[in-house]
Amino acid sequence: MYLNYNSNDTFVSTGGKNIELNKPTICFVHGAGQNHFSFTQQIRYFANRGYNVLSPDFPGHGFSKGIPNSSIEEDAKWLLGVLEKIGIKKFVLGGHSQGCLTALELSQLKPEVLKGIIFIAGASKIPVNDFLIGKASEDPYKAYDLMVTWGHGNQGSFSISEWPGHHHLSEGNSVMRINEMSALVNDLNSCNNYEGGLSAAENINLDCLVVLARFDIMTPLKAGKKLVNAIKNCESHVLNCGHFLPAEKPKELNRIILEYLKNLDE
Repeated sequence: MYLNYNSNDTFVSTGGKNIELNKPTICFVHGAGQNHFSFTQQIRYFANRGYNVLSPDFPGHGFSKGIPNSSIEEDAKWLLGVLEKIGIKKFVLGGHSQGCLTALELSQLKPEVLKGIIFIAGASKIPVNDFLIGKASEDPYKAYDLMVTWGHGNQGSFSISEWPGHHHLSEGNSVMRINEMSALVNDLNSCNNYEGGLSAAENINLDCLVVLARFDIMTPLKAGKKLVNAIKNCESHVLNCGHFLPAEKPKELNRIILEYLKNLDE
């Protein structure tokens, strides 16, 4: 689905379904240097199980035009504006990596719109390696290679998949190449500079879900556990994979999210 927002063509994946405002809605927010393709397996799954699914490409990412945002605060305001323009008044927000920081910031910006929050392979603070930021600035293609290599566990690195022909590393690299060249370095700097995550997590008054990756070297497990401990009401799971959890363990992740959503509706 395309809409015009802030004078730019903005793409929001809906899993090929029309949005029905009377349905429960889940919004998936991509991580640094990513776009809606990061959530392909989640978008399809939940769009075919009675949910509105929205996964927007931030400016300069995926199919969205415009200059990439330069902070987590800007991301949260932009996301809220897009959802308001679509007409969504309350939703469950699911973020991956940088998307977790966006979710934390939005929870402070306008908490009344949130029904629940799902944090995937994230933390309340995501410091970024200076070397990676430098590469993202001077040689983005090399930075893409580094991220997909560091970001996958053994299964992803060796393309061990339940879907024949699915190659995690090449597909992950292709997803990043769709974006504007400046998108990754902007995103990495946004993560590095965001300081409000911990206090935001401590102020959340919702039932939350955190799904972490045991072999995550980009947002290490111990950092994710600090997020779990900071949230008052939080269910948590740890899966045996790397940082790109939605692609490496989609079936397990989808089952966990579906159970969480059912419990929210009770």
